[in-house]
Amino acid sequence: MSDHLSEARRIIQDTLVIDTLGGAVVHPTPHVDEGTTYEEQVLGYGWSAINACLVSEPSYNATFDEVLKAMYENFLYFEMSPRVKHVETVDDLLAAKAEGRLGVFFGLQSGSCLEQDRKRLRILHKLGLRVLQLTYMERNAIGDGCLEPANLGLSHYGIQVVRDCNRVGMLIDCSHVGIQTTLDAAHYSSQPIVVSHTAVRALADNPRCVTDEQMKAVADKGGTIGITPYAPFIRTDRTPRLDDYLEHFDYAIDLIGADHVTVATDMFDGKTKVNWATPWYYPEITRGAQYGTRRVEGFSRKSDLAAFTAGLLRHGHGEETVRKVLGGNFLRVLRQVWK
Repeated sequence: MSDHLSEARRIIQDTLVIDTLGGAVVHPTPHVDEGTTYEEQVLGYGWSAINACLVSEPSYNATFDEVLKAMYENFLYFEMSPRVKHVETVDDLLAAKAEGRLGVFFGLQSGSCLEQDRKRLRILHKLGLRVLQLTYMERNAIGDGCLEPANLGLSHYGIQVVRDCNRVGMLIDCSHVGIQTTLDAAHYSSQPIVVSHTAVRALADNPRCVTDEQMKAVADKGGTIGITPYAPFIRTDRTPRLDDYLEHFDYAIDLIGADHVTVATDMFDGKTKVNWATPWYYPEITRGAQYGTRRVEGFSRKSDLAAFTAGLLRHGHGEETVRKVLGGNFLRVLRQVWK
């Protein structure tokens, strides 16, 4: 393990490591020890950039005004934080890495804020939104979320949203969406789509996990599947350990290839027991997990990046594959989608 850990640290040091759903830097704002900053901590662990969710619990189905307020708060944070870089282009990502700054790009976990106002997508893109998840767990005007029993897929308005994302250069995210919604998005999109944070349903029967059919559809479109160490997605019978988590990478890489798998922590480091509302509304997803047991043992903090990377090596994945999983695959998708 020590040899793998040393090699893992070497790989991380000169790789652009992207957390494809990295929580938030503002609201909730992470607590940090005196004398350091959150971005300094995350950079020190080896992360280069994160997909930051603009609006978090108690509801990810934000209103348009809530999204604008969250953007404003982030803009203030960027002004006050010299080690953070607001990322809107691939060049920004590369510059952040070269400058030793944490790249932060905006994402939303629901398209509900668009309502049916077609102007809003382009406006949000102009303000820096770069990743749009089509639905949360529920149905919205775009389509069905993963907990809707009807599994109806995209509405025609949803098809229009997909086309508009392609037009402006917005990455489409199919995390939390229904199976048919994912398949429809892959069909109608002219660009790669992603599932930024999920796991393999064949290994853990949770509605938030993706089926083999979904994974193949995303990969065939050129996109990626981000696997997250959220315990209820990894094992449903006990608290999962790091090797259980790594088995999801083994499965996905074997099924769709090393070019289509990424890593996502889905860790909101500012969240407390009070504002972790998911179990109240979505017990079908959390499956009894508690605040302190909602993560995989061995990858429960962003500081576990090196241990995770060493685990990939220990599971027989070569350096090239590891670099792709850490950031290369997502960077390739962003080069194609973002404008």
